[in-house]
Amino acid sequence: MEAVVAVHDELMPKMTTISRLQEQLSESLPDSIRSEKQQAVIDELEAANDAMMDWMQDFGTAFDFEEINKGKPLTAAKQDSLKKYALSVQALKTQMLAAIANGQKAFETLKQNR
Repeated sequence: MEAVVAVHDELMPKMTTISRLQEQLSESLPDSIRSEKQQAVIDELEAANDAMMDWMQDFGTAFDFEEINKGKPLTAAKQDSLKKYALSVQALKTQMLAAIANGQKAFETLKQNR
C-alpha cells in the first residue's frame, strides 16, 4: 500500500503541470489554427488528467481510509486488488510523464516559432 500511495503522491503535483500545459497550449493555439498534431498533444494531456482522476476515484472506492492511511490489514481479495492497482499506477505514471514531455515539447516549439 505504501508503494502505491507513494507513486500517487509523486504524481499529484504533476496534475498542476498537466493543467498548466493544457491551458498554455489552448490559449496559444485557438481551435481555428491548431494542427492535428497540436490537438493530439492537448488531447493527450486531457486523457492523462482524466486517467489520474479515474484512478483516484477507483482506488478510493476499493480501499477505505484506514487501509490507505493507517495500515489496516487487507483481506486476501483486497491484497489481490492492491497488486492490480500497483501495476495500474505505474502505467498511469508512464502515461502522465509522456503527456507532460509531449506537452512541454509542443509548447517550446510553439514559443520558438513565434
